[in-house]
Amino acid sequence: MDNARARHQDYTAERDRLLALWERSVAGSGGPLAGAILDPAPLPTGWCGQVQLVPGEHHIGDVRDAEDFIAATYGLQRGAVVVEDSRTGTADTAFVWAFHTVSAADHHRHTPMTTLDVHGRADAPASTVAESGELKHLADWAGKHRFVWDQVRAGEHRHVDVDRVVHRLQRLRGGILDLLPRTAPGQVRAVLEDAGVTREHLPDDLADLAGLPPLR
Repeated sequence: MDNARARHQDYTAERDRLLALWERSVAGSGGPLAGAILDPAPLPTGWCGQVQLVPGEHHIGDVRDAEDFIAATYGLQRGAVVVEDSRTGTADTAFVWAFHTVSAADHHRHTPMTTLDVHGRADAPASTVAESGELKHLADWAGKHRFVWDQVRAGEHRHVDVDRVVHRLQRLRGGILDLLPRTAPGQVRAVLEDAGVTREHLPDDLADLAGLPPLR
């Protein structure tokens, strides 16, 4: 119990430190987001938190413009802060991720996409059964990934947009992982195969999860 209490005290002390810096430098009268309220949560990789802006005074674009300022305030490297829409999706709120390393921020920016319309669902959890629109998303993403991958393999372009290849693979990966638990056995595999995706188009772990057959 004493160890648990000490850990909780360490957590709250770090949260208090984050808040004090924010209120003094970022949300203070001379800061770029005067009056903004931060609700932070310390993380092993840094911290995150929702920012409530003063309605009519600032919007989420101002928070994005302040990314480098926030990083400098917390002694972080430039590029280590990521600003996203908040859970409410309103213009006067934002969600901030601040990482100890730039690589962690870069990884976060490339997080695979979900097939769900997250903001459209508000606080509603994902349905236990995949919706038809999600399956259409998956089929579309699968076809686009196969197209660009086949172009790369065929050497049809001297200059390959690697970022686009990676983005499409990550997007497809997110869709597969999200839908596998919420579809009938073999349904994801059928969508992929209908789009022309075979085992050669995917990493082995993803192909195994989707149940794609071995190459002949």
